[in-house]
Amino acid sequence: MQALIVLAREHEAIARIVAELETRIDACATRATVDGEVLQRLLDFFENVVDGHHQEKEERVLLPCVTLRAEDEDGILAATLLADHGAERELLASMRRELEGAAYGEASCTAALVDLARRYIGHQREHSRWESTVVFPLAGRCLTRSDDLALLAEFRRLDLAFGSSVVHAACALEDWLGQPAHAA
Repeated sequence: MQALIVLAREHEAIARIVAELETRIDACATRATVDGEVLQRLLDFFENVVDGHHQEKEERVLLPCVTLRAEDEDGILAATLLADHGAERELLASMRRELEGAAYGEASCTAALVDLARRYIGHQREHSRWESTVVFPLAGRCLTRSDDLALLAEFRRLDLAFGSSVVHAACALEDWLGQPAHAA
């Protein structure tokens, strides 16, 4: 299934940015200071690219197709996927609320941001593992070749609507983070 390969590659790209977030958050915890611009860019990526673009593919394209084809597992799958994405959104919103105070050196905001980010990192990794070991194999078993082609067409449409692919957005952010002014 080519659509599942696309999503798996997106998971790999997202995992690299999660690792960047972890490195930056560990530095915040160690130094008790925050690089507001870097964390702003990382949060933008998670809010717009992961929550917006990638999860749009899962929630509005893949999940309805799998739900249509799968049997008993579909209700549990849909509820779990949506609940996990909702929990990620809540953590991102909470991190966003703490970022400004942390960037201005408020110790309580920095501590809260670090805690929330670590929770988000763990949640993101666990969720990605669950999708890779439960959702994708189920989709591989129940989707047809024509489903795969339809999913790929919708994925391309979303990439065009968002202006790039998830993988390209991750690479662009990695390039920006790798510049000397933004290096960890």
